[in-house]
Amino acid sequence: MIVNNPNQREVIVAALKEWSNSAVRVEAEKDLQKNIIEDLFDKVDIEKKYLNKLATMYHKQNFAQFQQEREEIEELYESIVS
Repeated sequence: MIVNNPNQREVIVAALKEWSNSAVRVEAEKDLQKNIIEDLFDKVDIEKKYLNKLATMYHKQNFAQFQQEREEIEELYESIVS
């Protein structure tokens, strides 16, 4: 597959640059989120996995869904091992 049309090349290169710039921003934000959790862990001494789950739950505002899923998995587990 070859692109011979110069206009198409320009469009493709522009889109690739835009995508790459977006990826750089995403990486930077992920680094920031990691640093926030690291700093919080140092201050409150709560495991990072729980801090990450809390942050995600707070962002998505899905605590009720989390509770429901927890109850469902508890019921499933009890039905299997009891």
